[in-house]
Order: sequence, then C-alpha cells, then structure tokens
Amino acid sequence: MVVASQKTGEAPASLIQPFEKYHVLKEVNTTHYRYFTQFPLSKPTLSALKSNGFTKMTDIQKMAIKHILLGSDVVVEAATGSGKTLAFLIPMLDRLYTSRVTSLDGPVAIILTPTRELARQITMVLKRFCTFFNFTMLNIMGGKTSVLKRQEWSTVSRANLLIGTPGRLAQHQTENPMLDLSNLQMLILDEADRLLDPTFRSDVDTIMTNLTPDRQTLLFSATQNSTINQLARLCMRNPVILSTASTNSGSTVPEKLLQSYAIVPLEQKLDILWTFLQSHCKKKIIVFFSTQKQVRYVYELFQQLRPYFRVMQLRGNMSQHRRFQVYDRFAATPTGCVLLATNVAERGLDFPTVHWVVQYDCPRQLDDYVHRVGRTARFGKAGRAITFLLPSETLLIDLLKERGLELKLQKFPESKINHFVSNRSPALLAAKPDIAVAARSAFTAYLRDYCLGAGSPNRKSACPADLGIAAVFNPADLPLAAFAVSLGLPSVPELPQRFLQWTTNPDNSSQAEVHRSSEDLVPWSSDILGPKPDFPVDSGDEDDFLLRKPESLSKKLPTSSQPSHKLLDVVDSSSSEDEQLLPLSPSENLAPTQQPQEVITPQQPKKPRKIGTGEFMLFSEGFLFSGASSWIAEHTGNPGPSVYYLRCPHLHIL
Repeated sequence: MVVASQKTGEAPASLIQPFEKYHVLKEVNTTHYRYFTQFPLSKPTLSALKSNGFTKMTDIQKMAIKHILLGSDVVVEAATGSGKTLAFLIPMLDRLYTSRVTSLDGPVAIILTPTRELARQITMVLKRFCTFFNFTMLNIMGGKTSVLKRQEWSTVSRANLLIGTPGRLAQHQTENPMLDLSNLQMLILDEADRLLDPTFRSDVDTIMTNLTPDRQTLLFSATQNSTINQLARLCMRNPVILSTASTNSGSTVPEKLLQSYAIVPLEQKLDILWTFLQSHCKKKIIVFFSTQKQVRYVYELFQQLRPYFRVMQLRGNMSQHRRFQVYDRFAATPTGCVLLATNVAERGLDFPTVHWVVQYDCPRQLDDYVHRVGRTARFGKAGRAITFLLPSETLLIDLLKERGLELKLQKFPESKINHFVSNRSPALLAAKPDIAVAARSAFTAYLRDYCLGAGSPNRKSACPADLGIAAVFNPADLPLAAFAVSLGLPSVPELPQRFLQWTTNPDNSSQAEVHRSSEDLVPWSSDILGPKPDFPVDSGDEDDFLLRKPESLSKKLPTSSQPSHKLLDVVDSSSSEDEQLLPLSPSENLAPTQQPQEVITPQQPKKPRKIGTGEFMLFSEGFLFSGASSWIAEHTGNPGPSVYYLRCPHLHIL
C-alpha cells in the first residue's frame, strides 16, 4: 500500500520554486506511471538511466520523483532494497542540470550518510550517472591519508556534489574557510533516523545552523519514527510524507523475505552458528554481532578452524582502506562467503545476491532488526533471515509482531549440532595467545553491551510495556560460567563492578567471584617478580610471543644467598584433559621423581621452541627447564626470581 500525506492541508511551501517544465506534474497522479520516460526529464538524465539499465520504476520512485522535481521538502519511508537511492539521485541531477549548474557555483547539493561505506556506494552510483553531465563531485569522509585530506580540503569549494559523513562536513564548515555553501540548493539525508543518534546529532545540528534556509531538504530511511519527525520540524517546511508501508505497520521489510528465529542457549551459540554456516557453505551470508570484539574473535577463531566457506570481517575500528577492501571483495563474491559484521553493514549497503542474514545477537533496537534483515531479498529477489534469541529474549517476538513482523520458529535438533568449535577452542586459545586475548575481550564486550541494552539495573518494579525493548534483556539470566567455557576460556574473566551488580543470579555471582581471571601477566617491574631481565623479548610475531629469543645469556643460576620470592597460588597441574589435547612426546613425559633431562646453560645454548598444550615450562633468568607436571610440583620450592609457570592453556604467575 502506498501512502502519501502532508503535515498540513496547505500546498507544499518550499522556497525552491519548481521549474516551468515540471508544472505538468502538479495535476498528475504519478503512482500509475511505470517508466522513467513518462516524467519530463532532460535528455542527459534519460540517457544515463538507459545506459545503466534502469527503465521501470519502483513504487517509492514513482511518488518521490514527482515531489522532488516540484521542489517540495520530502520525508520518505520505504522498504530496504526498494530503490531509495535512485529516488533522490534522479530528480537531483535533473534539477541541477535544468538550473545550468557549473563548477563555478560551488557546492549545490549535499548528501549525508551515517557510514563511509554507504557514502562510497552512493559516490560509485553517481559516477556512473555523472558521465552524462558536467557536474563535479567529491566524497568527504574521515580516514583518508594526509595527501588525500589536503586534496579534499582544497577542492571541496569547487565540487558541485558533496557526499560524505556528518563529522567531516561539520569540520569543513567550522575549519575550512574555502568552503562556501551560499549556493546550496538541496540537502539529502540518507538513513536519516540513524543520523539523529547521539553519535551524529551534534554534527547534524552544527550543519543545519550553518546552512542557508533557501534549500530543499530530503530525508530517506527504511524506518520512519519520531526522530525523523523532530528533524522535519527543525529544518523543513511543510514536508510531504511518503511511505510504502502499510498503515498498521511501523516498519517495512521486503515482501519476499522469509523471517525466522531460533531459541539458542548462550553457551551453544558458537556451535550452532558453525553448524549452520557449514551446512550452508555454498551460500552468501551476513552474520551480525553486537560488538566489534565479538567479530574479531569469531573471525580469528574461524580462520584457524578452516571452514568450508570464506570468512571476512567488517567492523568500525578497521582502517578505511581495509573496510573498503572487504566491501569490494564481499560484493564481488557470488557464493560460498560469510561476512561477520557489526552495525556498520546494517544500513544502506547493497550487496548483490545475499542469501541469508543471521543475527547472532538480539538487536538492541527494533529499527536495527529491520535494517539488518534488509541486506537480503533486495529489489524483488527472495531472501532469508534468522535471529538467534536466548530463552530469556523471546519477548522480542511479541514486540516485532506489534510492528507487523511475523517470525517463524526454527529448531536445531541436538543430534544435528556439531560441537567442533567448543571442542577445539581451548586448544586453539592455548596455542594462540592473541586469540585468547580476543576471547576475553569478546566476553567482556558482549556483557557490557548487553547490560547497556537492558538499561538501569534498578528496573524490577518497572512495567515491561514502559521498558520497551529494554525488557528483552535480562543480564541476571546469563550463564556466565557456561558462556566463558563456550568461548574456550576456563573461567569467567574479571568483570567490572558495574557489571557484577546485574548478576543477581546466585550461580553467576559465585562464578564471577570464584573464577576471577588472574592469568594476565604482571609487568616485569613488579616487586613480586623481581627486576626486569637483561635480555630482549622478540615481539615481532604476536603468535610466537611466548618464544623467547635471547641475544645473550649472562645471568647465572640463583644461589642460596640470593633472596628467594614466595610463590603465589600454584594451581593443580595434573589435569589429564589438557594433556589429551596434545600429548607430550616420550622424551618429555618424565616420571614424578625424575630430574629434568637437560639444563640449558650459557655454555650450552639451545634454540628455543614453542610450548605445546599440556607441557609445562619454567623461565628463570634466561634458563629453561622442561618436565612433567608432577616433577614441577615437587621441585618448585625455591625457583628463584622472575619465574613464570605455564600450564596450557593459561599462564599463571608464581
């Protein structure tokens, strides 16, 4: 159903008067149009459309093009993949061509987007169209090299079309004296609801206050809410509201999208994700996570497990070059590829033929759900989306139903779940310390984000209807210990006090208190460990940072006259579970009363090697001892200064 309305009963009052050739559109109902040629567009515009293979229009294009050509301010809500980009690019180019804009006029149109990827995508589409015009264009965004930034700084005043993010445009307005926006005719905000988040709100307000009121403003998004209406009241005059959503639905999703959800325990999420991706290894899939650190950990873990599919990651803290590189590679890969992403990829990005969208974590906003599932089933094609929900998060289904979104339950039989990830991750974390660090970071980041989504911890007396989507998240129900084990961690990492106040579950409280993680290395300057050693540690390879490469061994073994240091906690090292992961070689499997086979002295240098799982090492002032756990437990009464005791997969300080 197509809905068009206006905030008042008056005619659209825009300071930009429509050109005479567009007057015929005032009395015409363009919703019955089918082809672009039915609009009074200029020859270059029609040639550009024909050259790029665009002939038929979508519903939102039929409506939006008319009002934009007439010079009205417009607020547009349409389903993802419905052609919103062309809905504002075509009338924008045609109006600017009709007004005979040249490079001497400077910036006459600005397009703002929340992400660099979306700005770059719009720029690439514009390049295909601008070959038929004489307009100049410039992509303004952060993350550029110093050379490109200087070039942008000097050329921004001569570009007719500016496409970029709010932060960089606000910076130009406040710091670049060469930028003159007095001739601005059009301001376009793509994904406008996202642009009014606290992250962008101050920049957008700065931009609005520095623009001339004599302009046409266009807002586009797949989710129209009160935030957009607030912006419309601030910077628009009697805007026309256009929507392709049904009147009883607050959001829009593609018609051919099949939506489902699965109830997944937190400790089984990784195994079920692995099982799902392996069984769909020939598909093109996007997996959304809540935090960047989760994306990094799962990416590094899956890379080591060597799946049947190709794995890529896209997150906000990557460099701009790498983000664009991943975008291009994933867009060019037709099948057999999985993109692990954060909300950076949830809005506006057009990846061809995405078969599945998996929401690994429950979305923090209902609008986020709509935009994420909109990465598939675009432009009339079929697609599928599945959301993993914890047993305590099923309230989300009711909230989505209130917005007209129906999800079907999908079950994963226990007999079909492959526990390959949970079985292999402990050994991998032992062999790859950087992955172990990533696992800890992912655990803490997920819990922090989950608690922030829940709002205030003092909400027990609040009504679920008043809490909204915050009522979906119940941090006290999270099985922290089981979650840590599922990531390959032996215990719950140390949690900040503000997170522990959520863990009202007695199991969580005891686990968080007892299993405080103490495996982080104490700095060498610690008084307990003694002075810093006089040999360097090679940190060039993160994977091999446990491999010491001393240039010289000048220290001698400590004598009885040297002060001894009291041992801290010595954990039980007789676990057979770790030794089964990677058995010791016969030469290393010493008897309990047996002395170490070899002592490496300064006169007998030996090439150091990596430490295997289940093997125990002592580092003491450059000397290396190796032996079985029973021998170490019996012969570590006075190990001397600066001693490390390693029980794979965890490092403990003695």
